[in-house]
Amino acid sequence: MGKKWLVLPFLAFLLSQCQIAQRLAIANCKYKFLNVYPVRVGLTSMDLKLSIQVDNPNPIDVVLDRLGFDLFVNGSMVSSGEIAQPITIPAGGRTVLEPTVKISYIRAGISIVKAIKRNQADYEIRGRATYLVGGREFTFPVKILSGEVLR
Repeated sequence: MGKKWLVLPFLAFLLSQCQIAQRLAIANCKYKFLNVYPVRVGLTSMDLKLSIQVDNPNPIDVVLDRLGFDLFVNGSMVSSGEIAQPITIPAGGRTVLEPTVKISYIRAGISIVKAIKRNQADYEIRGRATYLVGGREFTFPVKILSGEVLR
């Protein structure tokens, strides 16, 4: 009976170490564009709503703490944005982010004019995602590519 009492704390310690190791080995979530469309078109700028699917390949929940990004249209950087509201993405699950970004026509230049003329644009997001898992912070690069039709 004395040996069992020695083994149980050791097993509990191993289990806790496995859980910590699992949390430290998280993978970056997978991102893809679902849709991009204008929600407001003005004389000097437009607001685009981005619909981005985020898939969590990890066996544990992750909290997307923030996502800072630059938006490119037809290869030209046209805007920057940030999602700074923590969002829990369940283990093996997905969520959809829908940030709205303001694009100044002066800053966007010819890339927006071409997109509007052709009624098509290639979108790219480059940024960094910060996740919170088990009280620790993990930062990964994010790159999302898409050739979506403006609606």
